[in-house]
Amino acid sequence: MLSDKEKLGLAESLTPREKDAFFLLLEGYTLKETAAQMGIGYSTANTYQTAIYRKLHVNSRAELIINYRSFGRPQAKEP
Repeated sequence: MLSDKEKLGLAESLTPREKDAFFLLLEGYTLKETAAQMGIGYSTANTYQTAIYRKLHVNSRAELIINYRSFGRPQAKEP
């Protein structure tokens, strides 16, 4: 099992668009919903999901959520 520090390191390896998809997937969005939210096609969202799973060493959405649920979306700083 990976430590939180190791998980953070893996999560930091995601591209900006993969991070966007990562947070939507963690929030429970389907691939179709993720694609719509990001303004991309379903196949592109699926490609992001595959890359996320590979980079984070998970094999399913359930495993992603169990291992990374503490990684909430960063809050925008107020001016």
